[in-house]
Amino acid sequence: MKIHPILIILLLFSFPRTSLFAGKRTGSFAIVVDREVMENCRSSIDRYAASVEADGLKTHIIADVWNVPDSIRNVLHALYRTDDLEGAVLIGDIPVPMIRNGQHLTTAFKMDQQRAWDKSSVPSDRFYDDFDLKFDYLCRDSLNALRHYYSLSPDGAQSVGSDIYSARIKPPGYEGKTRFELIDAFLLKAVREKEAAGRVSDVTCFAGHGYNSDCLIARADERMALAAQFTGLSAGTGRLTCIDHTCDAAVKHRLLAELGRMELDLAVLHHHGTEDTQYLNGVPKAGTAAAWIEMARRFFREKIRSAKDPAVAGQYYMDSYDIPESWTADAFDPETVRRDSLADAAADIHIEDLKDFSPGARFILLDACFNGSFHLDDYIAAHYIFNPGRTVVVKANSVNTLQDIWPCQLMGLLDAGVSVGNWARELFTLESHLLGDPTYRYAGCRSDSDELNHATAHRRDDAGYWRRLLKDANPEVAALAVKMLFSSGEISPEELYRIQTGNPNPSVRLMAYSLIGKRYGAMTVPSIRAGLHDSYELLRRLAAGDASRNQSPLLLDEIVTLGLSPGISKRVEFQLRGAMDACPAEALLAAVDAALEGKEGVWYEQKAEERKRLEMRLAGTREDFEKLSDPTVESRSKRFTITALRNSNNVSCLDQLFRFMEESGDDDLRLLLAEAFGWFTRSWKKDEIVAFCRDRAVAEESDAVRNELRRTVRRLTD
Repeated sequence: MKIHPILIILLLFSFPRTSLFAGKRTGSFAIVVDREVMENCRSSIDRYAASVEADGLKTHIIADVWNVPDSIRNVLHALYRTDDLEGAVLIGDIPVPMIRNGQHLTTAFKMDQQRAWDKSSVPSDRFYDDFDLKFDYLCRDSLNALRHYYSLSPDGAQSVGSDIYSARIKPPGYEGKTRFELIDAFLLKAVREKEAAGRVSDVTCFAGHGYNSDCLIARADERMALAAQFTGLSAGTGRLTCIDHTCDAAVKHRLLAELGRMELDLAVLHHHGTEDTQYLNGVPKAGTAAAWIEMARRFFREKIRSAKDPAVAGQYYMDSYDIPESWTADAFDPETVRRDSLADAAADIHIEDLKDFSPGARFILLDACFNGSFHLDDYIAAHYIFNPGRTVVVKANSVNTLQDIWPCQLMGLLDAGVSVGNWARELFTLESHLLGDPTYRYAGCRSDSDELNHATAHRRDDAGYWRRLLKDANPEVAALAVKMLFSSGEISPEELYRIQTGNPNPSVRLMAYSLIGKRYGAMTVPSIRAGLHDSYELLRRLAAGDASRNQSPLLLDEIVTLGLSPGISKRVEFQLRGAMDACPAEALLAAVDAALEGKEGVWYEQKAEERKRLEMRLAGTREDFEKLSDPTVESRSKRFTITALRNSNNVSCLDQLFRFMEESGDDDLRLLLAEAFGWFTRSWKKDEIVAFCRDRAVAEESDAVRNELRRTVRRLTD
């Protein structure tokens, strides 16, 4: 009998264990370890595997002897097909897939791929956990052997739908500690925390500066939503702490103290970030004129220090802002520099702040850009798990992430006993990752917690089971049931619309709304219209963003009326402003005039002035599109116009874009346009774009452009 080579690999390098679980075996879990870690940490790996076994999952310990992502993916895929694999953890220096031509699988990453590959590619473990995605191997990085570059193939799926969950356990650099010592300590901590797992009853939520436009309505609604997601909080027996960056001039000290409480169960942190910084405060509020003046002086000192010619910069600021020379005379005084540096450092959390820090929350969500850049030697997220504290798993992003998303989607499932991995799998994007132990489970709030956790991984197509849970008293479970029925095609858009417009719980309504938008149809525009008037701010905000991308004439009156309303929240207003900038000029301006007619007061006078600026912006946009066909306009200007389409989804001049694709001799720009069309997933003109791209792909002579057109068609029809 001929044995498949993958099975030979499994026999040689996978070590299934004898289960310690007394109940029915219901799936498996893979522990992929680099060879040196396997040799140095075998005892702690075995103890960790035993703790996973004790929770009912058969484990496979797999030594990475290949150092190539494809080989690991093949092993995981084989286990998924043959042994009900539900998840995997990658421990140590496991190869990092760097994905190109897949920016549409992220929420926000839109970097020019002509830039350096290490900066313009997305480090992503969707390579290991989403088997419907297909990749073409490009090369290994010449400087960092762990990084392997892949192009997302047009032949595979063009949206993320992870088949298993995955996580990384990759330590940062710590002076005086080897990576083996750090991994040993973490794995033993994970074992301890599994044994001591309790209910979710103590939750902290933080909002950093500039996040969601500092909208107080958004933050108030999030607090209510979080309270409803966890049974202890909704019953009034738990603790929900909300900290805003405006609490203190240096809020990081308050936040670190809060995160350091050992009784804290879970933390949600919304802020901006980089791989080594969590941005918290921004410019703090000041209570006195002297404090405002000092902040202004510090601002100008920093500008002068960073200028190429400090003397010229100093004179510029004095002339432009009419400030006295004394304000910046001490810019380079050592004591002043030291004081300013300390003030800057106090505004944010840096890696150095976490070196001796022990957080208490078992799970932390870092809703920020770049904090989870695991492809680097050092990154913020790692410091939350590699310490003596109680944190065992973090969700973070390897590149930047969008603000207007639903980061806490179905988070109440953690309270119901669903593992962090099974929860996170439902909202993975190309850039989102788990760091730590994905199998960690809080003690469930219901008697069927084990069954529910198992069902999220292994009964996804059991329509009868999910149809029963559609009526569950726990709104998070009901929302999950809606999602599962949708994924198996067992719920209609009309039923989803009834749920969106009739369910009393905001999470269930938002789930139904988000699913209607995934497949364009007759209910799409009515769903957006209803969403614009929902009582839940996040649903209104996402509907406003979809209205901006959809641009159907049937939404024009809603876009204008709400966009001019004095009661609109900041972030919804931001989205609708973008919608108005993309609508056809004549129809939009007529709608604005009709909405303003007969209105009196300063507010509406200001809106009339904004109407003039809006008219100028619309004229400028039309002019930019017309310049695409002008051979005298430089390529750089055209490039900006095309790439801006990924955000605007503007279809007001679609015929001009089609003509440019057919007639332009610049393949680089046509490649960009073919890619930009792939972002029009919510557009009312989507079918027209798909038809054009299909026809164009047949006639296309450039291989690169043809492949991008195919990728776009697949994305718009997935």
